[in-house]
Amino acid sequence: MATAIFVAGPTSIFVNVGAGYVELGQTDNDSLPQVSYSDNIHEIKTVASGATPEEMVVQNTSATITVTLVKWDAAVLTSLQTRQRGAAYSSTVGRLLVGDSGTFGVQIDPATVGKTGYTFGRCYLMGDAIAHSQFGNVEQRMGLTFRAIPDGSNLLAASYTS
Repeated sequence: MATAIFVAGPTSIFVNVGAGYVELGQTDNDSLPQVSYSDNIHEIKTVASGATPEEMVVQNTSATITVTLVKWDAAVLTSLQTRQRGAAYSSTVGRLLVGDSGTFGVQIDPATVGKTGYTFGRCYLMGDAIAHSQFGNVEQRMGLTFRAIPDGSNLLAASYTS
């Protein structure tokens, strides 16, 4: 039974590029973070089952984290790009992210005291990960999409109370 309404309010996004968590930016009430979890499932099909799987094997879980920042630190964003790509506005083709320290941590920290926050220890920027929008006479926004994968201990995320 539902017992409470959850309102996180504005949220700070922190990242860890190797020297501890630092603030990347902040969302507002109109653009709160979203986290979608995906189970990676392998279907086992046999002649007897035809196109319908006879069994399915869970092969881990990943998460997609989407945030729209209304305030951000450009230097921290550049450090994320450099950590993953090898350089800020170019890429090192063939770079291994997990084996070559190209991943980073993402922490979603609600500003409202007593709300649940999350820390994802192994993340990377997805393909169309950075969307810089609203150029002109209005405040700009920075949309970011991260993919989180389990760390070396098979932990995808840890929750905490802000």
